[in-house]
Amino acid sequence: MEHDKALLVTALFSIVVLLALGTFVFQFLEGWTTLDAFYFTGVTMLTIGYGDIHPQTPAGKIAVVLFGFIAIGIVLYSVNLIARLTFRHKLEDVQWLLKKK
Repeated sequence: MEHDKALLVTALFSIVVLLALGTFVFQFLEGWTTLDAFYFTGVTMLTIGYGDIHPQTPAGKIAVVLFGFIAIGIVLYSVNLIARLTFRHKLEDVQWLLKKK
């Protein structure tokens, strides 16, 4: 149980750190406002890709490719982990209730 909580906290922390790091990097490289950089980072991490904001500088274009490979993998792993832990705990609750009756 404690191990599951540690994994959950690590997964959520990883997502928050990536969001903050991406926001800072794109704000610095592209000169975007904090809100625009945050929005772009979130859209990239969630693989939405609206295209309304996109990097203009060569460094920004390279950064988004590298960030995408890293962040998308970590976000997918974290979401998978959160879903598995949630489902497993719900299943254990149901099994406990069935045994009790």
